[in-house]
Amino acid sequence: MFFRIFTVLAVVALALSTWILSTPGHQPKTAADATRAEKPGYYLKNALLTDYDEQGEPGIKIAAQRIDQVGGGTEVALHDVRVDYQGPNGQTWFMLGDLAHVQPGGKLIDLTGNVRLQGTDRGAGGPAVIRTDSLHYDVGAAVASTKNDVRIEFDQHTLNARGLVANLKERTMRLESRVNGRFHP
Repeated sequence: MFFRIFTVLAVVALALSTWILSTPGHQPKTAADATRAEKPGYYLKNALLTDYDEQGEPGIKIAAQRIDQVGGGTEVALHDVRVDYQGPNGQTWFMLGDLAHVQPGGKLIDLTGNVRLQGTDRGAGGPAVIRTDSLHYDVGAAVASTKNDVRIEFDQHTLNARGLVANLKERTMRLESRVNGRFHP
């Protein structure tokens, strides 16, 4: 008799545990699920993106060795990136960086890692080159800014500062603080 009660209880326990473990909330994550979650939703290699202005002229071009969708959302990460800006009066600028994040809507770009901003216009001693660790670029306003240390090199001269706001349309630059320069004759 004890054996029959034990068998019935074991079968009920087995049925109950099978039912509980088979519900979707209790299913264990597999290695394939974890791998799938880490992979981007899409990616592009050797991509060139172009945004046009109101007149239909290329306003900004973004070239990247690889573009990944971030976490299945609308943000994308660009690796080994170059951003070319064509100004209204023919002046051109380019920005280089190891990594860039484009916010949803494509109007804000954050560049990080070995960032370089440079105009292609050749002035008296050549174009100025701005180097920093990170740069925030507002595409619509054509304004590049950072709160980090910057180094500006032009001709044989260098300027170091902390923080920068560069309006590419107006061709103006404002250094925020700790400005220190070295000018060689």
